[in-house]
Parts: sequence; C-alpha cells; structure tokens
Amino acid sequence: MSTALTVSLILLVLVVIAAIIAITIYFVKFLMELCILTKNLNDTTEIVKKELDPLLSELTETIHNVNIVAKDAGTQINTIKKIISTILGFVSVFAGKFKFLSGSFMKGFLSAFNLFRRR
Repeated sequence: MSTALTVSLILLVLVVIAAIIAITIYFVKFLMELCILTKNLNDTTEIVKKELDPLLSELTETIHNVNIVAKDAGTQINTIKKIISTILGFVSVFAGKFKFLSGSFMKGFLSAFNLFRRR
C-alpha cells in the first residue's frame, strides 16, 4: 500500500472514532437532561397532587351533601304527590256523588245569595 492511502485510512479511522466519541457524549448528555426533566416533571406532579387533594375531597363532600339534599327533596316531592293524588281521589269520589251542586242547586243558592246581598 502506498503511504498516502495508509495515512488517509488512519485519518478516516480517527475521524470515525472522534464521531463515535462525540455521539456518545451527546447521548449521555441527552440522557442526563432527560433524567433532570423527568425529575422536574415528577416534582411538578407531586405539587399539583398536593394542591388538588384538598379540593377534590371538598368537592366529593359537597357532591355527597347535594346528593343527600336531592334525595330528600325527591322523597318530599313523592310524599306531596301522594297527598295530592289522595285528595284528588277523595274529591273525585264525592264530586261524582254531589253532581247536584253544579246543577240547579248551585244556581238557586247563587240567586238567593245575590238577593240577600242586594239588601
């Protein structure tokens, strides 16, 4: 082999070794920065978790209390519906028996009332 070829091959090997070393250093630096980033991200998530825990517990308690109030209101509405349906049923039973109130009896009662009211 010629001297120029030998020198160029040695130079090529040295450049490749330098490139491998540079890439290795860059890769190690990248991994170190990645570790720092993940540590900072972990710290940030811990801070956010500590800040959100009381808020979430209060929100859970509030939702629980609202649920209790809604159930009580639903129970009371159902009770009122039952009372109204009972009253309407009671009135409808007697309204069927007292149809004469809407007929001539009511007209006579009103005319007598008007007669006494005028005097």
